[in-house]
Amino acid sequence: MKLRRTNVLVLGMGTLLLGLLALQFGWVRALVEARSDLFDEQARTALVEVQSVLALSTVAFPPPPVSSWSPSSGAAADSLAEVRAVAALEREQAMVVTDSLLALVFEGRGIDFTFKSALLDRYGRPIFLSDEDVDLLERFQNEGYRIPAGDARSLEQVQLYTVYFPSKRLALAGDMWIELTANLLLMIVLVMFTGYAANGLRKAEQLNRLKSDLINNMTHELKTPISTIGLAGEALLDDEMSSDPENLRYYVQLIRSENKRLGLLVENVLRAAMLDQGELELFRQPINFHDLVKEVLRNQAIHIKKQRGTTSTALQANDPVVTGDRTHLTNVVFNLVDNAIKYGGETPTLEVRSWNEGDSLHVAFVDFGIGIPREHLGKVFDKLYRVPTGNVHDVKGFGLGLSYVQAVMQQHGAEISVVSTTGEGSTFTLVFPQQKTTS
Repeated sequence: MKLRRTNVLVLGMGTLLLGLLALQFGWVRALVEARSDLFDEQARTALVEVQSVLALSTVAFPPPPVSSWSPSSGAAADSLAEVRAVAALEREQAMVVTDSLLALVFEGRGIDFTFKSALLDRYGRPIFLSDEDVDLLERFQNEGYRIPAGDARSLEQVQLYTVYFPSKRLALAGDMWIELTANLLLMIVLVMFTGYAANGLRKAEQLNRLKSDLINNMTHELKTPISTIGLAGEALLDDEMSSDPENLRYYVQLIRSENKRLGLLVENVLRAAMLDQGELELFRQPINFHDLVKEVLRNQAIHIKKQRGTTSTALQANDPVVTGDRTHLTNVVFNLVDNAIKYGGETPTLEVRSWNEGDSLHVAFVDFGIGIPREHLGKVFDKLYRVPTGNVHDVKGFGLGLSYVQAVMQQHGAEISVVSTTGEGSTFTLVFPQQKTTS
């Protein structure tokens, strides 16, 4: 139910984000359209003003020649060519004057618009177009601003002074760069915040699930030894059962064993609290790691035998001495041995190997148990994380051991890694830096 609720919240936040982004994009679009409309209005107003000036001036745009008429003699052809040349020159001069007028109008209005000009007929065909602007003819036709030029006695003689602004988009963007930048930053912040919040919700849901598993496991773990101690205590109160020295010894040992187990459970929880509060203090001293491994295996021998397990060692490191805290490193080895037995299958087998490599000591704990699926390898050192094994109580523990191991290794400036294959077992390797002394 919680998972579904989290998904609904994430979906709701995503929908809200999309809605906000849609509003932002709509606002940007409206702003662009408003600025574009303002640009159009300024350009057209300037052209109308130029048109008014031209109407009062002596600037002349000669009418275009009638293309259907052709001279019947050579002299007439020469005369027509001369007329056209003169008209072209006058038209060019008129274009220069008109361009200057438009530039002055823009300057007077405080507008910095770079423009290109051409003279087109009513069909968009060029009457006057400079050679450098030939490639822009389509832009003049589709994006140009126009005013009539010269006197047109017929539709065929209509001339349109046409202006194209090549930097229009850049000018609009320049006017709006503050608004656009602010809007872009706002959208980025919204996306980041939504992603962060969604990730936080998922982590909170996962943490709640892990804590629920921890409580369930802890309840199960604590109930078992408490029930056992209670039964043993009742047995000791029974005169008939306690009168037999063997029974008495058995129940006393059982109470002692279960009490020790309770102590270890509480210690694991206290270790987790120490890690959370940053109170993991180390008393460093030279330690023979081979001796430490042998001590832990010897202390765990009864437990390993009870699980019908076996252990072996291949401690081949020539220099097994490291500098560290004996108590915490003992707990590291204990957790790795205990982990190998828990996940070792019906008849767990553990092999501990060591070797020197460069200026470091390597110690590997190899089991041949159920292994760890690839998708869980990256999470085995996370606090409260336990690799799923079907029934949550099939394997005892709180999911605190390996996170503690990693924290201790990091405090020692050392490393721990794991490789595993499902159904074939796992190998946890400790790597300790060593300071070599030179003679």
